[in-house]
Amino acid sequence: MTTTRTATHANTFTEARAREVMRQVHGDFMNWASAGFIGRERAQQIVDDLEYAVLQQVVETFQVQLVRPDGEPAGLSYAIRDDGSILEESKAGGFNPYNLPTGTKLSVCLQYRANAAKRWEVDAYLLRRGWQNNGQLLEGGARDRAYSQDGFGAERIKIGAW
Repeated sequence: MTTTRTATHANTFTEARAREVMRQVHGDFMNWASAGFIGRERAQQIVDDLEYAVLQQVVETFQVQLVRPDGEPAGLSYAIRDDGSILEESKAGGFNPYNLPTGTKLSVCLQYRANAAKRWEVDAYLLRRGWQNNGQLLEGGARDRAYSQDGFGAERIKIGAW
């Protein structure tokens, strides 16, 4: 008797799907800008940079990281999925930045996929745009919502106390 097994991996990435998902991420960044944590122009630049990296298929995760004046961290983590596992199509928002204390600092951290073909190209681009290579992802959190388009998406995780 012969047994045969096969495994397949469907990649759901397309440029159009990625741009639609990043449109929701853009909405989240505009919420941060509206609350005064970041300027609108800077928020747009960060979203443009993240979208470029996502379109090059090098992003594993990116995070909006917050540090309260007392040093307590919090954040929103976005895990990029191109395997068809995300079907939820939430809208941007769902968090209240006005609940964070005055003096809370915002930064963005990006983690590349292992062995991403265009990683070094994207890294050089981001360095030219003012990004640095000294970030560290926050850990933990709970799934909050997801942004997707036809199986390609970003799973958003809230980290820390909100």
